[in-house]
Amino acid sequence: MLVDMKKFIHITQNERDLISVYLAQGKGFREIGRLLGRDHKAISKEVNLNSVEGKTGERVYLPSRASEEAFKRKSRTTSSKLSDPAVQRFVISKLNRHWSPEQIAGRLKLKAPNSYVCTESIYKFIYSKETRDLRLWEFLRKSHKKRQSLFSRKQQRLKRLQIPNKTNIESRPEEANLRVDVGHMESDLMEGVKTSKDVVSVTTDRKAKYLMLDKLPNKESEGRIKVLNNRFDKLPSVLKRSVTFDNGRENYQHEKLTKQNGVKTYFCNAYHAWEKGTVENQISLIRQYVPKKTDLSQINQADLNAIALELNNRPRKLLGFYTPEEIMLKEVGWGNSY
Repeated sequence: MLVDMKKFIHITQNERDLISVYLAQGKGFREIGRLLGRDHKAISKEVNLNSVEGKTGERVYLPSRASEEAFKRKSRTTSSKLSDPAVQRFVISKLNRHWSPEQIAGRLKLKAPNSYVCTESIYKFIYSKETRDLRLWEFLRKSHKKRQSLFSRKQQRLKRLQIPNKTNIESRPEEANLRVDVGHMESDLMEGVKTSKDVVSVTTDRKAKYLMLDKLPNKESEGRIKVLNNRFDKLPSVLKRSVTFDNGRENYQHEKLTKQNGVKTYFCNAYHAWEKGTVENQISLIRQYVPKKTDLSQINQADLNAIALELNNRPRKLLGFYTPEEIMLKEVGWGNSY
């Protein structure tokens, strides 16, 4: 016998909107259930639990208020479970082992579903006044003493994604994709220890593998694009074709590259780091000199210039064992032979 699992899934906001419309049309619970593919008892329970009192005293089902009522009820349920000393001990013990709230919630759901609390409730528990003396936030990976509001975190994520007038990598010309010409670059930031804001701008030519490194005091876009423009100002026009970026906030002002140097900019798809594999590979080579978790505040521009010089004069198998500098000089017409 097949069981319709949909009836075990919480009612969605879209379904609440449809329920409101169907009720206004005079449809009964059974008919609404058939239209939504749910058991009529689930529809009846949803309407009875989440209806509110209207101005004339009758019960009214409003989808937005229904969502609020459902959320309040769930919050009361989960918070009451976290008041259970046994659940508290479990949460605190796993935080001590540096489990994330998401991992703790997932484990509870797997092993003790009757004691399950959601990830958000665990975060609220960590930052509550009652547990402040325990300093539980110190066990979190980022160890923030104060937690940003959910709205603020969402706004920051949206801001990172809203890079103006960006062109997707799928529109990048074939000569760039196939590495036919020099002048098509990839660029990324290399980070060090998390306690330092200093980063390194890594820019490389896709064909020649020629590397340019610039020290930056932070990830701010203004400084990042300024050093790239300074680089391009000194390059011949043949090397000013394009740059491919990821979607980080440091690339927000990318249009200044086009305005000042005529460089076209392209952006990888979100979380597709392999689409700028050339610069990713270069960063792995730089890590021989600057390992992960290095305090980049202790690295100066002269150090980076020395690293770039070393790598630009190292023979590469992909280049037929010529060096990036030799390829670049030949391509721009500054050398007659390899």
